[in-house]
Amino acid sequence: MPEIVNNIDLSAVLETKKKIESDGGHFFLEKHIDGEFHLEGSPMFTALLSSQHATFTMGADEPGVLGGKGIYATPLNYLMFGVMSCFASTIVVNASIKGIKLKKLKMKGHLYYDIGPMLTNSNFPLAKELKIEVEADQDIREIIKASDKCPAFFIVSHGIKSEAVQI
Repeated sequence: MPEIVNNIDLSAVLETKKKIESDGGHFFLEKHIDGEFHLEGSPMFTALLSSQHATFTMGADEPGVLGGKGIYATPLNYLMFGVMSCFASTIVVNASIKGIKLKKLKMKGHLYYDIGPMLTNSNFPLAKELKIEVEADQDIREIIKASDKCPAFFIVSHGIKSEAVQI
């Protein structure tokens, strides 16, 4: 019978932790997505995403200032959603492992960026800051600090090797 704490299957998390510890601290995973930009209409971009139990289509538009339709969420909305949802889950997993039962966990995300370099030859930084504000019913400052190992947050905060190539 799974032990559920904060909507997390703690039994599964602890089993995964055992596997990671027995494999020298590693548990490698990969994500792959195929998408297409649509040259007419909205959404402008779609991709088929898969979870453990389902497959579904996500759509995105660019905002009007970049010539987009502005009907669907923007790619940066999805980026922020991904980082925030991953970070929230990491906080809850870490709290659950420590036996902390939360009654509330809310987040506000703030992304400060400049699209000027996209459309000109300027070398200004594209992104200035991504800030996540966490509200909880308990003091979880140490857990928030330790949750910087969330994969999505880590990718944004540390950068990873990235490349785009034509195939």
